[in-house]
Amino acid sequence: MAEAEFENEFSEEPESSFEIQPSSLDQATHAEVMALYSDAQDNIRFSKNLQWRTMGGAIILFVILVLACQFTENETFFVNAVICGSFLVSAGAIYSLAILQSWQGTEREKIRELIGKLSNLSTLIHDFKSRMEANIHRYILLAFMIAGVLGANYLSIMMLMPLTE
Repeated sequence: MAEAEFENEFSEEPESSFEIQPSSLDQATHAEVMALYSDAQDNIRFSKNLQWRTMGGAIILFVILVLACQFTENETFFVNAVICGSFLVSAGAIYSLAILQSWQGTEREKIRELIGKLSNLSTLIHDFKSRMEANIHRYILLAFMIAGVLGANYLSIMMLMPLTE
């Protein structure tokens, strides 16, 4: 009895096999769907790259602003103008990060719609990572980027405040 259970448990024939059902699209439409899918993936990668560059660019701008105040005459008006400018840089960077995040969401919706047109295997593989899990990961990274921009702005203001006295 134990030997029969062992053979059933590790037999090469699965009891319920997954049957792949191909998409019902013709060749031309399938090629169009695949081109749209590839374009959406490229747009997501491009948007992510722009997000990281936006964050890095804002931090570099803060460094340049602080250095400009450190190596020039410490006129209070100039330092106050730089501090106001740092707030504008932060606001612009955060706005850009949010817009790029929204763009990624739009492209993900396109992909989700396109996957439904492909085979059931594509849908199964695409659904391994749940939508909620993907959103949590995306928004954690967005929060990290925003915190990076705000933290760099805070540090630059703290470095500039002694120059206003």
